[in-house]
Amino acid sequence: MGQETKRTWRVLVAGPVSIALALALSACGSSPYSDSAGQSTSSATTSTSPTPTTTAATSPSKTLTGMPIYWIAESRRSFALYREFREVPDTGGPVSSAVSAMMSLKPLDPDYLTPWRPASHVTVSQKGDAITVDLASDAFANTQVGSELADRAVQQLVYTATAAALKAGTPASSVKITVDGAASDVWGVIRLGGTMQRAPVSAVQAYTWVTSPQEGEDLPAGTVTFKGFGTAFEANFVWEVRRDSGAVVAKGFTMGGTGDGTFGEFTFTAKLDAGTYSVKVSGSDGSGGAEGPGPAVDDKAFTVH
Repeated sequence: MGQETKRTWRVLVAGPVSIALALALSACGSSPYSDSAGQSTSSATTSTSPTPTTTAATSPSKTLTGMPIYWIAESRRSFALYREFREVPDTGGPVSSAVSAMMSLKPLDPDYLTPWRPASHVTVSQKGDAITVDLASDAFANTQVGSELADRAVQQLVYTATAAALKAGTPASSVKITVDGAASDVWGVIRLGGTMQRAPVSAVQAYTWVTSPQEGEDLPAGTVTFKGFGTAFEANFVWEVRRDSGAVVAKGFTMGGTGDGTFGEFTFTAKLDAGTYSVKVSGSDGSGGAEGPGPAVDDKAFTVH
């Protein structure tokens, strides 16, 4: 899940800040890897799905497993990127499938969102390390997208496309987005058509991010290993695990990153019996909450059998 102001979404528009319902944004209507937060570099695998999954264009019978899809959530009074590994419809290769899924699937974590709308076509080409993604104009049908959210949405696509390319074994360093084959102004606030790279992790990704377990994951009883990614004051992260009754069953602290703004991975363990749980991790705040946007927080609900 996202950070401490859960389920209270703000749409940041050019000029004054306005408040909007999460429904308006819903899609339903330094790491040892090149990709951040422990991105897997193994090739995408294809499986046959007995139940066709509806996508923006077709209903393919095959799926790609373990595809990295980036989402957006509110964090520290702004918007940040988070990632889930998903099984997605194979709509024509790893990159186009990941981008299509980013626009049409619902995030597992209810605190995540995507401002994109399903595109009637997603066409991807790659030459060397440069990707071009051409989208139908209906991908931008959401009218509740202000300047800050639009900027983060573009990076959501850039991160998703480059992560999918890396997983497919064809790493890319740049992405160009066009609309119906041409450069275009979208959402009334941003111009597409130029070459873009991933923005720095510190500028767009969540400062505290639980990467394992994913939301709703089912784990075997015993010693459960939790993993995350981020940066915090003095590299300290505080964590706790609760049963669905609210009772705290384990807590502690762990370290990740360098404490000077560099992102890194963290891990900790807890011995758990069968049940339904949530884990919450908070980055330490040097001001004690007196200054700035406060600590970044992430949590995940999961089960143990």
